[in-house]
Amino acid sequence: KISNELHGYFKASSDTALYEYFSFDGNGTVDITGMGNGYYFQKDDSLIVYPDKSIFKFIIKGDKLYGASDWVDGYVWEKVQDTTVESLRTDPGESDRIAGLLYQYYNIKKGGNELSLLFEGPDSTYENILKNLCDSGLSKACLDYAGLKTLEDMGGVAALFDSKKQVKKRAPNQEIVDIIYRAIDLGDTNGYEVLGGYYAAIGDIQAARESFELGGELGCGKCGMALFSLELGEEARKLEAKNKTAPAKKSAAKRK
Repeated sequence: KISNELHGYFKASSDTALYEYFSFDGNGTVDITGMGNGYYFQKDDSLIVYPDKSIFKFIIKGDKLYGASDWVDGYVWEKVQDTTVESLRTDPGESDRIAGLLYQYYNIKKGGNELSLLFEGPDSTYENILKNLCDSGLSKACLDYAGLKTLEDMGGVAALFDSKKQVKKRAPNQEIVDIIYRAIDLGDTNGYEVLGGYYAAIGDIQAARESFELGGELGCGKCGMALFSLELGEEARKLEAKNKTAPAKKSAAKRK
């Protein structure tokens, strides 16, 4: 059976675990140590969690989760019975339908590494599968699909390795914005982080800042760190620009 009915607060049994707790809402969303929401599904006694780009695998035994992949291997999380976690499982049939879509997503991802899938290019099988999953209601697929479209819009995979390329502000691609908002409309606040990241990528820092701030207000746990990184990057850019103009001013002063 494929489902996302797991519900409750699971606390690490060891202080050395990187992730203190996982809180499952019974509807496919998991709070990961307060650092942001991820996605999950369970198949029989296996639990798959997507915190972001990586993946966590667990084995479910009673009220315990046994880590079985990178970042969680060797650690155990036990359900805390006296901790109240709101269940958002209002429509079990629909919830499990989304779990089934995430299982399909898992199967296409495990077939190849992320970079090799990116190299497939526009209108690839991978891209079309993501689009179909997005259209079917899987918000995580929408965000990945938007990422692919953004990569195409920025010049393809080669743009990932061009560290010297200057980011010049330009108008947003409405198709990409609409795909991201599809995820947001599905209730996925992680969409605000992706939206802000997209605006930053096209040089619209103010729109990026506003997206992160709004997302933070609406419960996007990842938006706070994204906003912090954005502000840090802006400060570094201003300092770099200041340092570039300083020698020019000194040279002009010497000529006088």
